[in-house]
Amino acid sequence: STFISVQDPNGACPPGPSSLITGTIENEYQEVIEEVTVTLSDDLGMNIPVITGPTGIFQFNYGYGDYEVTPEKDINYLNGVTTYDLVLISKHILGIELLDSPYKMIAADANNNGSISTLDIVKLRALILHINDELAENESWRFVDANYTFPNPFNPFEEAFPESILFGMDMPNPGTANFVGMKIGDVNGTASPNSLL
Repeated sequence: STFISVQDPNGACPPGPSSLITGTIENEYQEVIEEVTVTLSDDLGMNIPVITGPTGIFQFNYGYGDYEVTPEKDINYLNGVTTYDLVLISKHILGIELLDSPYKMIAADANNNGSISTLDIVKLRALILHINDELAENESWRFVDANYTFPNPFNPFEEAFPESILFGMDMPNPGTANFVGMKIGDVNGTASPNSLL
């Protein structure tokens, strides 16, 4: 049993066909989000991560095939989460003042159960009081395909929303994979998405 590694150090083989996948990650206020780990994966087990910088842009250049692009950011849970967010979530639950976008509603679902309830307030309060340093059932940020239109914007949990983007063999070149990011627990947009702000 052995391994053979075929290489082309002199560039004798012509480059094969390739595809370019680019994208930008922003919040709903069009502020770019940095330190997002974006992973390009395929059916063969390939996982290639890149991390967005202060411009929120990422890029992959790989051969033709079927790919999935998935963003993830799971750091700094308290970024933008304050007691005022708890007040706004309480008003939404009581029907006094509803959250005005599906992205804010997703951000309010701290326990990731597909609804907004007092349990979410309890989870966020424990975070603010440093009883917990993370949300056990959720990540710090969630991401949705920027081209996705919610069938019911007043209930974004009615159908599963796409948190990754699939590309097939017939993808346009370059392919575009833009995402909208939501900081979980921050429903008034005070989270700092990048170091430039």
